[in-house]
Amino acid sequence: MKQLSNKQVFSHLKSCAELDVELCEKEYLRSYRFYPEWSEGVQVATYENGGGDDLVVVFCGDSILIKGFDHESEVSPHAQDEYGIWPGIYEGAPLRLLEVLDDKVFEKKDVTFCLWREADDVEWKRGPVSFPNDENDGSDWLLSAIRTSPEDFIAWGKDYFEDDFSRVSESRIHEIFASNQ
Repeated sequence: MKQLSNKQVFSHLKSCAELDVELCEKEYLRSYRFYPEWSEGVQVATYENGGGDDLVVVFCGDSILIKGFDHESEVSPHAQDEYGIWPGIYEGAPLRLLEVLDDKVFEKKDVTFCLWREADDVEWKRGPVSFPNDENDGSDWLLSAIRTSPEDFIAWGKDYFEDDFSRVSESRIHEIFASNQ
């Protein structure tokens, strides 16, 4: 994830969403979605694994924000003695990106990590979050859902779709990834 540019994250998620449409006729069963015109100047990509975990990725110009939710994480608001977002998760996030999450469809309060990188940033940023008991926010495994190559998508698709994966050829997968670069 660290080595990917914002443009690469955008193109990979767009490719995954386009391929998911071709592989899965029923929209509600798709894992990846891409909204090219969420609002003026804003595009959104989402990933849902069907088990309660998700990513919401907001693109605004060359800036990006990723909100992730691992429902089994100790950091989940649902795992707290008193329901609430883990302290610092959204602190410092660019408001123009963060306010997109205010749409109720994104369930802003269901969050275990938030990363962002503005156009001029080299490194990903996150709020001043502390995990005193080595809590796991789920970011390592959940960010791996961003398929970074045709081969990565093929490996995931064969496992996820099983027999239905034959609806799209491997050459088509390579074509989609290449067209979005």
